Order: sequence, then structure tokens, then C-alpha cells
Amino acid sequence: MSTELNKMQIDLIDKIAKENGFMEYQVTTNKGSEKGDNFLGILTLITLDNGENKLELILKSAQQKDTFRKVAPIRRAYLREIYLYENVFVVFKKYQDDHNIADTFDCYAKIYESSTVEENECLILENLKVKGYQLWNRKIYMNTEHISAVLKEYGKFHAISMAMRHKNVELYEKLTEDIKVGIWLEKDETWDARVKYIKSVMVVGHEAVKDSTDLKEFLKKVEDSLPDLIHKELRTPEYQQALVHGDCWCNNIMFKYENELDKTKPSSLRIVDWQISSENSPAFDFCYFFLIHSTKEVLDDYQSYMKLYYESFSQHLKSFDCDPNEVFPYARFEKHVNRYMLYGMFISFVIMRIMICDSDEAPDFSQLAEGEAFLDSLHFKIKNTNLLNERLRTVIVFIKEHNFFTY
Repeated sequence: MSTELNKMQIDLIDKIAKENGFMEYQVTTNKGSEKGDNFLGILTLITLDNGENKLELILKSAQQKDTFRKVAPIRRAYLREIYLYENVFVVFKKYQDDHNIADTFDCYAKIYESSTVEENECLILENLKVKGYQLWNRKIYMNTEHISAVLKEYGKFHAISMAMRHKNVELYEKLTEDIKVGIWLEKDETWDARVKYIKSVMVVGHEAVKDSTDLKEFLKKVEDSLPDLIHKELRTPEYQQALVHGDCWCNNIMFKYENELDKTKPSSLRIVDWQISSENSPAFDFCYFFLIHSTKEVLDDYQSYMKLYYESFSQHLKSFDCDPNEVFPYARFEKHVNRYMLYGMFISFVIMRIMICDSDEAPDFSQLAEGEAFLDSLHFKIKNTNLLNERLRTVIVFIKEHNFFTY
């Protein structure tokens, strides 16, 4: 993967340099990610050095290969993320400041520059790694301290847009009018195509429980219900409540620790990769994140984590002088969770493979063949299928035992 910068990128970096007092400087570039770390773009580490000071940046640039751009919503993804950084987060910060909120949601990177030029879409962000933030090991379960920290921040994030929607609906609608619908939702996608894709994903789950007649029958009934759940019920206004992150796996969350020798509890975190953010239910982020990172013991204690999330969410709502029981009562959140757990399980059938694979097994999406579907390419083979099946089975059993699907 080349780390060579094009003229537009060089001009953006020079602009950043001048704005930060770097008149004469050297630029060093290095590869910023491995296969399996980032799917819709290229990460390049950039260091500006003027001999006295350094400025550490990360360039996130779009894939330019035509075959990839034809099958994946690359441009929409970059425009969406740029809009989040340069508009939504700015408005969110002002909205929190206007309400004199002390414990603000600010768990995102600083953006320096961006480009929306066709085939040259990019963002230039602060390099969080040099500030002590690091990724969780995606192959292992998160501990309770990390899970709790993330859920608390998601609660604060969701509360901002829900408070705005409740108290200043015109501001909310103007801010979100172009980002309500997910970038993957195609208006011309046929029902048969949707059903076909769901069935292709469910193959992974069926493989994980192939030795259990009971679980196979259960999963088949779930599969038959998913098209209506995902593409009809969960798209109704009842579930379009707030802006959500939408991409809640551990590679999009970075943690910092007060003591580098003790990484059991993070002191702060940053959420990255906002490319598929959209309007949805807070339960979407909760279920997605919680299901794929939790041990069986944590899953079985899910009600405690729901309450932890909701406490953070409700406290932030109250900071905007909103009554949680009026805006989004716990019983309603619980109802949403009961529906989104099935969707979360479905997502786990895609994401778990990516989490568990070795870097050399991850697909290179820039090499997609003509006509090959991006989402279909996620069904790649990995060596550690036993671990994959074990983790998927844990999720499936949890869904069944806790009656998130009744028939």
C-alpha cells in the first residue's frame, strides 16, 4: 500500500502546517493500518516536523479503484463522516455549551481538514495513538470496565440528539435531514435481494449450531422473521429516534489509560469511524456493541448493562432540562432492545469473522473483481473457525434463552 501523497493532499497538509505555525517543515508518511482494520479507506500516518515541534496527523482517504467504488458507497460514506465532524459535532458541542453541561460528550478525534472532491475524498485528523489511545485486541472479549465505559459514552451521545429533537425540532431536522438514512440502504434494492443477502449471512450462524437440532430449528425461524423485522418494522418512525454511531465494533473505539501497566480500566476513550452514522434507535448501538464484545456471563447480566447505559443517557437528558420519562422512558428503551437484539445477532454473523481473523486472512477490498458484491466479500474463510463458531453459538444461545425471539 503506497503512502505517497497526491497534490491535493499535499496542499491540505501544507494548509494545516501554516495554520499551526509550521513555516518550514519536513513531512514523513507511514502506513496507518493493516488488512482487516479499515474497509472503506486508506489510513496514512503523517508527521510534520519543523525541528522544534512535531504535529502528528492521520490521513483517511477513500479508495479510488472503480470496481470498489461501484459496489460500495464510498463517496456517501466519506461525505457522511465529514458532515458528522464538521457539522454535527460542532452543533452538538455548542448545544452542550449553551446548556452549561460539565460532563460533555466529546469522544471523537479533532479534524483538521477534509476534501469532498470526487475520488479524492479524505479527512485529516489528529493521530490519537500518539496521544496514548489504543485499540482493544479484537480477538478477545472486552472486560466489564471497557464495556461499561463505552455504553456510558453512547448514552451521552444519544441523549444530545434526542434532547435536541424534543426541545428544538427545527434545529434537529435541519441538522439531520441528509443523514437520516443509512448509506447502505438502496432505494431500488428489491425485496428478493434483501432476503437473499439475509440468508447468505445466516449461513454462518447455521454452521455454528449444526450439531444442535434445537438451535438449528430456532435459527431457521429467526431467519424467516428477519426480513420483515429489519426492512419493515425497524424502519418505522417508532425506531427512528436519534443519531447513532452505527459501526460499534472494537476497531472503532480507542482507549487511554492512566497507568500503562494496568489496562484493566480505561481513563478515557474515543469513538472513530462515523461513516455509517444515521438516524435509528439507541438500542441499535447498544445491542450491536454489547452482543459482539461480551462473554456469556456479561450477556446473561444484560439488564444491569441496560440500566447502566440508561442511567448515563437519562442523566445527560436531564442536563438539557428534559424528562427521560417523557422523551424516552426506560420501558420504551427496553422494548427497543427486545427487538434489536435479533438485529444485533445478525450483525454479529458478519462482524465476528472480521474480529477473529488474522490480518493476512482479511480481504483486500481494493482488489474486488468486476461485479463482486462488497457485502458478499465479507464471507471470507478463516483458519480459526472453532473460535468463530464458539462465539457465535454463545450469542445464539443467549438470544434463545432470554426469549428475544418468540414464535
